[in-house]
Amino acid sequence: MLFILLTTPAFSKNIATVDGIPITKNSMEQFVELLVAQGAQESDQLREQVKQELINRQVLLREAEKSGISERTDVKTEIDLAKNSIIVRTFLTEYIKKHPISETSIKNEYNRLKKEQSTKREFKLSHILVDTEKQANELLNIIKMDASQFKKLAKENSKDTASAVNGGDLGWGSLDNYVKPFSDSIKDLNIGEIVQKPIKTQFGWHIIQLDDIRSVQFPELDQIKSQIEDILKQKLVSEYQSDLRSKSKINM
Repeated sequence: MLFILLTTPAFSKNIATVDGIPITKNSMEQFVELLVAQGAQESDQLREQVKQELINRQVLLREAEKSGISERTDVKTEIDLAKNSIIVRTFLTEYIKKHPISETSIKNEYNRLKKEQSTKREFKLSHILVDTEKQANELLNIIKMDASQFKKLAKENSKDTASAVNGGDLGWGSLDNYVKPFSDSIKDLNIGEIVQKPIKTQFGWHIIQLDDIRSVQFPELDQIKSQIEDILKQKLVSEYQSDLRSKSKINM
């Protein structure tokens, strides 16, 4: 990542100098803001760490410049790419600020997504995963004679340890979450039924039970508002970019 250290005649605004080259308070604060945006906790300790990092970078930068590495073509290209990336990112941030996403747009998108999901179903499944078809058939035969043994056998035999502790319970989810042989085996089952034969996937052999079916449970607006706003921002930028491309002469 490229950080541009801005010099200033007011020494009071510098946090340090390296061989007479100033490291400004402004550069430190920008670095701190970047780290905080990435999840760091703002504190005096963070500022001290940033200051030391900027000093280290300046020390290394001086040596790198002495070596002539900054004149290499590949380094110049990388610098140009980083510079352009910063310029474009900043420009788009300003563009989004000038074209804020309205509450109405967020609510409309929420309602659209909710309607889109309203016709979809999700499935509550349990399974037992073992390595061999022979073991899977042995367990399946026991379950066919006494279905109440499913959870016990899952806890004792399934190599999917995450679900085994819950008796093989995989919880609620879309069939799209599973590999095709697994999801295909569910489509003809009724609630409470178990597959008639073990199902082979890249993970091993599965005995699968369909526990329940329900309509997709769509979250409340306040739970996904920020995600919807991000989606609309991405759409805004994509449409703006497409418009600019349509007005540009592009040869490929």
